[in-house]
Amino acid sequence: MKILITGASGLLGRSVFKQFSSNPDFSVTGAAFSRVDEQLIRLDLSDSDAVKACLQEIEPDMVIHCAAERWPDRCADNPDTAWQLNVSSTELLAGHCSEISAQLVYISTDYVFDGSAAPYSADDTPNPVNFYGRSKLAGEEAVLKNGNHWVLRLPWLFGPVIYLEESGITALLDTLREEKPVTLDHWAIRFPTSVEEVAEVLEQCLLKIRSGKKFEGIYQWSGDTACTRYELAQLIAETCGLNAKHLNANSEPNFSVPRPYNCQLDKSRLTGLGIKGCESLQQQLARNLKPFIDN
Repeated sequence: MKILITGASGLLGRSVFKQFSSNPDFSVTGAAFSRVDEQLIRLDLSDSDAVKACLQEIEPDMVIHCAAERWPDRCADNPDTAWQLNVSSTELLAGHCSEISAQLVYISTDYVFDGSAAPYSADDTPNPVNFYGRSKLAGEEAVLKNGNHWVLRLPWLFGPVIYLEESGITALLDTLREEKPVTLDHWAIRFPTSVEEVAEVLEQCLLKIRSGKKFEGIYQWSGDTACTRYELAQLIAETCGLNAKHLNANSEPNFSVPRPYNCQLDKSRLTGLGIKGCESLQQQLARNLKPFIDN
């Protein structure tokens, strides 16, 4: 099976590219735009001719669309740029995939929901509370109306990072090490999810597709640990043997861009197929933070 991964230099894309490249059942091409290395090809997803030519040359069976603007604050500050990547380029890519009978997997978010009635099934009605969520929902709609494609919704992501601030989760390590009084959100309930686990889940999905299982519509995956940002910082402190006495909790919503309260995703559509993750959140955090603790 030939696979093209967009956003292959990003937080999620790197782990997906690594996971699939290690499996001889797949022939993998990774594409990126601003951070291209010798393993990846450069692709401007806003350039229709370039996208079409790339797909015609590679002839992928599956395109895993990891490229996105995933920071809510940046989306609010630069809505045109975010819409171009999350919606317009996604619609363009989905259309060109359909032309060559390639299936597209669109990576979406739990932020399509307003957080008032968790847990959410894939069939529940979305109601995003911020521009980021609205753009990702529009991306979902563009994908599903443009061919035989499917969506994978994910929550708050972390994993192997180039620098700690690449994920809001790993960035908490610096917050802990600075030991300056800081107040962290203790209102919004989040479900930290490892990009390495997501890559393994996607691999399991594609192996099922390769064996004849049909994937269509919307699927969801999530870590199992519910926590606020404050509780997560406490867990990281425990995992890494750091002091957390300088942390203070804010139990009221206090965001420059609105966040939903609790967008827990029901992942039973995938677990019902036998798809699973293997590690606890604490194991995942320990492995991914260890390189920064040792330095």
